[in-house]
Amino acid sequence: MDDSDNSINLFFITRRHLLTGTATGAAAWPFQAKSLAAELTDGSAADPALCLCRSWHRIHDETLALCREQQRLETHLARTVGFPCAKVRLADGTDVTLHSIESLNDAYSPENEVEWGRALADYAAHQARWDAVDAEIGYSRTDELIRQSETAESALLDDLPQTAATSIEGILAKLKVILRDGEHWEHPDDFPWPHIRSVLNDLIRLHGLDAATNPSSENRQDSQSR
Repeated sequence: MDDSDNSINLFFITRRHLLTGTATGAAAWPFQAKSLAAELTDGSAADPALCLCRSWHRIHDETLALCREQQRLETHLARTVGFPCAKVRLADGTDVTLHSIESLNDAYSPENEVEWGRALADYAAHQARWDAVDAEIGYSRTDELIRQSETAESALLDDLPQTAATSIEGILAKLKVILRDGEHWEHPDDFPWPHIRSVLNDLIRLHGLDAATNPSSENRQDSQSR
């Protein structure tokens, strides 16, 4: 049981697996979900579905940008401070490295009380060093911004089924959002994602729309970056 609980990957904390793709290089901080009314800048925005989808894509891109920044900060913390941990000798004489208060508590026994107390103090000191650097560089603050961004993104996604499209562009926009979000979490070649892409291609072709509006390549790039 040597060094148990210490196989933590460098990037294990970050919430999102999708960290590249079409996200903007720098999100506006602190995060604020802009009013949908701000999207009404051209004639096509009269379609409420198109308006909603544009907002969703913008917020989704901001979420991804925040996730990339969080990963950068996490890497800095891991390399300069290390994930909080402490070594403790169990009652049977086995030395282990533990990475949480919970696992330390589980390792307690009357036979190793002194050793356990020392390990608990070491862990607290390591956590304090992590917290100090975190406060300096803003890792936890970035995590909170991600939560806010994801909440706004999710709210728009929940509104999508209740928002009727009034144009073919609005229908295509709704399908794009469904594809981009769905392929984010699942393999893009699994059902129903190839089928939805096929419907998008059919609509684009039959209505003589610009092929550049086809989101297939964009979504594949996103999904393959997970």
